[in-house]
Amino acid sequence: MFAFDGGYDPGEASHTALLELRRTVERHPAVRHATGEPPGQFIHVAATLDPTVLGSDADAGTLTIRWYAGETADAEPAFAFHYSDATGFDCGWHHEPNPHVEERAHSQERPIADDDYEYDAVEFGSLQPVPLLWAILDRLEARLTDR
Repeated sequence: MFAFDGGYDPGEASHTALLELRRTVERHPAVRHATGEPPGQFIHVAATLDPTVLGSDADAGTLTIRWYAGETADAEPAFAFHYSDATGFDCGWHHEPNPHVEERAHSQERPIADDDYEYDAVEFGSLQPVPLLWAILDRLEARLTDR
């Protein structure tokens, strides 16, 4: 994305990626509704889920997506896809600095809200928003089915 002066605008690039992620996540059968916040210049997308479609017995769940395109057009993005449900279980796949883990690409999980997170390094097949979203949704379904 480019700024009005012809330069790269990381805020606009991030918003554009989040807009496409919102549109795409709404096509998944587990998603009841998705919104981008704040309106006009998204900094995250929140999707309300039916976790039973993904293999969980939770009554309600959410997937929060944060995406930052980076300071330059060729920078790797920073992102987080984070799931939580009514049972207190939450997990996420992140590509960002975290003082609890050495790798930028990592997963984190805790079975109940008051537990400490467990972190593991992960690899992503793509850092492009839409292919990454589908891969994360597949990982989420596999994780919830295994619980």
